[in-house]
Amino acid sequence: MPLKIRIKPEGKIFAGGAVLKNVGTRPAELLILSDSPVLRDDYMMNIDKRDESDASNIYFLLQVIYLFKGKGQPVDDLVINTLKSFASLYPALAGHVDEIVQHLDAGESFKALRLAHKLLADEKGAAAPLQDNAEPLPDAALATAL
Repeated sequence: MPLKIRIKPEGKIFAGGAVLKNVGTRPAELLILSDSPVLRDDYMMNIDKRDESDASNIYFLLQVIYLFKGKGQPVDDLVINTLKSFASLYPALAGHVDEIVQHLDAGESFKALRLAHKLLADEKGAAAPLQDNAEPLPDAALATAL
C-alpha cells in the first residue's frame, strides 16, 4: 500500500536504503510506492549517538532490524537478550521492553521501534540502573554481529 509522507523544509527521511533531504523552502510531499522501510528525521539515529545511553543502544539495534527487514535473522536472539538485560537494569521500564519483544516476535519491527522511541524519553525519568557497578549493555558483540 502506498505511503504518502510530508517532509518539512530541510527535513530528512530514510527510504529504501537512501537518505532524502528536502532542500526546498516549503514542505514536500512524497508518495512511497514500494514496500520499503521509511523513517522520518526524528526517528533516525546515527551510529555516533548509539552509545549515549543504554536506551539509545537498544533503539539503534531496533532501527537496524527495521531498516534491514529483521525477523528470523541471526541477530534477533542477541537483540532480545540485550533487551532483557536492559529490563533487568531498569525494572521500571520492563513493561515497555516486554511490549517491544512481543512486537519483534510478531514481525512488527516498526511498532517495536516506535515503542523504543518512547523508551529513550522514559529512560531519563526512570531510576538509575539497579546496581551502581552494573556493566553496560553488551555492545562489543553487537558491533561484530552487525
